[in-house]
Amino acid sequence: MNTQTPVCALCGRPARFRFASAGSTPALRCWRHAAFYGPVVQRALQVALVVGTFLFIINQLDVVLSGKVTPLVALKIVLTYLVPFLVSTYSALETSRLRPATSAPSEAPPERPGAPA
Repeated sequence: MNTQTPVCALCGRPARFRFASAGSTPALRCWRHAAFYGPVVQRALQVALVVGTFLFIINQLDVVLSGKVTPLVALKIVLTYLVPFLVSTYSALETSRLRPATSAPSEAPPERPGAPA
């Protein structure tokens, strides 16, 4: 039984994420290095650019074209791009998160009362 904890390939901290890599060995990363892992950031930027632009067109373009940009509108524009970036990053990290190994049950689960035999 292997109980060795995987470690981050960059700093040696406990690894929490596993990413597929071009080589045969997956890239193991801790929280800090996973959040800034190149392919995750690149994909999140692409998603933010596409989704953020659509949201900007829908929600803010009329205000910008009318010339009524206020600091609040500028903040909303920044958030329009930041939110898809963060959601994409979270999704990639959640998908790549290492989960604890589960062992097979040693016995059958107990029968439920009233269940057919």
